[in-house]
Amino acid sequence: MKIEDQEIREIFEIDSLDHIQKIESGILDLEQNPNSQEGFKTIFREAHSLKGSAGILGLKEIESITHVLEDYLGKLSKGYGDYKSEDNDRIFYVLDQLKLLVKQAITGEKAKVDVKKTVDVLTKKEPPPNQKDINSNRSSIFINKSNQAPSSSEIPSIPISPKVNDGVVESTTSQTDERKKASNSEKKPIPETSFQKSSSKKGFRIETMRVDPEKLDALLGNTGELIIAKNRIQKRSLEISELLMQLEEFSKIWRSIKGIEPKERVNWDNILKKIITLKAKCQQDATKLDLVSNKLDEGVQKVRLLPLSSVFEIFPRVVRDLSRELGKEVYLTLEGGEVTADKLIIEECKDSLMHLVRNALDHGIETREERVNNGKANPARIRISGSQKDNFINLIVEDDGRGLDIETIKEKAISIGLYNAQELSDLTESQIFGLIFQQGFSTRTEVTNLSGRGYGMDIVRNFAERFKGTIEIESSKGTGTKFFIKIPTNFSTNHLLIVGVNGWKYGIPIEFVKQSLVVRKEEIRFVESKPTIHFGNEFVRIISFSDFFPVTYQRKESIKKNKRYETCIVLEYNSEKYGIIIDYIYEKQEILLKPFLGLLEGIRNISGTTILESGEICCIINISELFKEIKGKALYNNLKEDIVQSKKNKSILIIEDSLITRAQLQRIIEGNGYPVITATNGQEGLNKCQISPPDLILTDIEMPIMDGFGFIREIKKHETLRRIPIIVLTSLGSNEHIEMGKMLGADSYLVKSQFDQSLLMKTVERLVAGS
Repeated sequence: MKIEDQEIREIFEIDSLDHIQKIESGILDLEQNPNSQEGFKTIFREAHSLKGSAGILGLKEIESITHVLEDYLGKLSKGYGDYKSEDNDRIFYVLDQLKLLVKQAITGEKAKVDVKKTVDVLTKKEPPPNQKDINSNRSSIFINKSNQAPSSSEIPSIPISPKVNDGVVESTTSQTDERKKASNSEKKPIPETSFQKSSSKKGFRIETMRVDPEKLDALLGNTGELIIAKNRIQKRSLEISELLMQLEEFSKIWRSIKGIEPKERVNWDNILKKIITLKAKCQQDATKLDLVSNKLDEGVQKVRLLPLSSVFEIFPRVVRDLSRELGKEVYLTLEGGEVTADKLIIEECKDSLMHLVRNALDHGIETREERVNNGKANPARIRISGSQKDNFINLIVEDDGRGLDIETIKEKAISIGLYNAQELSDLTESQIFGLIFQQGFSTRTEVTNLSGRGYGMDIVRNFAERFKGTIEIESSKGTGTKFFIKIPTNFSTNHLLIVGVNGWKYGIPIEFVKQSLVVRKEEIRFVESKPTIHFGNEFVRIISFSDFFPVTYQRKESIKKNKRYETCIVLEYNSEKYGIIIDYIYEKQEILLKPFLGLLEGIRNISGTTILESGEICCIINISELFKEIKGKALYNNLKEDIVQSKKNKSILIIEDSLITRAQLQRIIEGNGYPVITATNGQEGLNKCQISPPDLILTDIEMPIMDGFGFIREIKKHETLRRIPIIVLTSLGSNEHIEMGKMLGADSYLVKSQFDQSLLMKTVERLVAGS
């Protein structure tokens, strides 16, 4: 069977041969390291994606073989079979047959492939052909190098046009009819030669050129280096300006000294003039370099841009065929095909979008009967859209199907041992939704050609993480699901916040930084044995940076830290937030990331390194890996030690409307090592108790809004708050008031006119110890 659509044919040729090549490379790597489970998983994912592409195009022979190959590799990846060297011969034979079938789908030339024999070889029902036959088959695939698959940088820009197929699938785009006509009129077959001659101009002229993608990537990297060099030169220019200011100050002092020869004064003036001239020239060079480097970077980025329509065009056929196979009716909407994105995004996003669409059709969209019974409109709707905002590409896949079932996801997580019921109860809705991205996680009870293995969503997550992007899910049971993928457009340089920990500098990608804070140690509270701070309207768990990056660097100068305060950076990734305790915040810088290679490639939580403008080495934090490691861990030693120094971490709430009295009591109690929370009236104190219960309450009686007695009455009504010890400290010292306080449940009653600091602290120590 030959693929009829030219654009789809060209894309499938590039895509399928790329998957086969990666499987071959993975098998060769396994020959060197046959116990690599990650290697099996990688080639398994490639086979999974190849099967999906063939299936949606109706290439049944390729789909059948890759389905068996996927099963075979899946068993090996899970350790269900013994991997032997002869298995490579079987897999390579299968790959050669797949190449022949791909060639058949591209050229229409009948391939002499026995599908049953190929499957039998793979399942060990037949021995693999000898190596000579294998080499013969391989050599017959590509005879002329000019017939090889075009470079991945030549993916054509395919305009999206509406398609209606038997009333089952329709697609719409945001393009106007005029744009569609213009795009269609510009469609031309890719020429066999690498250039076109211009007929409108005299002489020979090359209009188009094919560029090796690796050369383009290298050029982009060099452009990033140029930008970093530009930043350093600009900093040197500022340093010259600062030096000149110091010299001018020194010049005033030097000129006031008597006995200096006029000739020396002239020489000094000449030196200053030369430095002033050097400063001006340096600033001019920096400005010119800034202009040129920015234009060069912008130009290289534009060369790499391709429209999203290059990928979107394949989905109308996909949805049509799969909806028919599943007996469902679906209306597909495509939006934003004219939005351009980097070549790498266009190449890599196809598989991710494909898995999301297949999951929407198989898992999300109901059958016609189910939708009618549930009172939902038919046909169902799937929307794929792309847009660009600021420096990000936003991809959305949305359906109006069943939505995600939280309880089903929880049951699956418990059944495979990912979490227990108690741990799941601590997770937010977005965190539970995020479990579907775990490798091997699927709510399907049986494996089908479409889903059930749990690897499709893992591919989606890997795509986002590779490009430093994020994935968010919005879903409501019975109404549908929406996936948001947000990818930055610039891959050559990174904007970092440079922080210091234990004398070492680290870079945190600025897009993940929510806010920087200075936190008093007494504001750090333990919620379910985990240290947290109050951030906005929520509690955010905090960790000590040095628990994950324990490397220290002894500088000559000592590291001075304020014992009462902590510097904290709140990071957000995929709707999750964590506070990171660090030593210093230095500055923001634009850097070129140097990824680790070889032995250093597996360093956890670090994505690479760079050289800062100061010449220092800076490690770049891998936020996705860091967040994975933080999850599930209870308490961190370094942070615990810091907090324990704050008098057992027992907090005391002071409710007092008098500013002077409140400040004096706070000074006394904090001076004895206890963290203090304050409130100006009973109602405010009650609110703070409900948000974060203290370990002891010290309250006045006469206060506005709600007095002390009213506060005690309300506290005793709450099951979780009624056991908190309460000290009444008031100027009302009559027996009537004392008896009222004791009757309501106060543990101690102190009169301000008889105030004794030591008595107060002894009472506090006694009640806190018994709480």
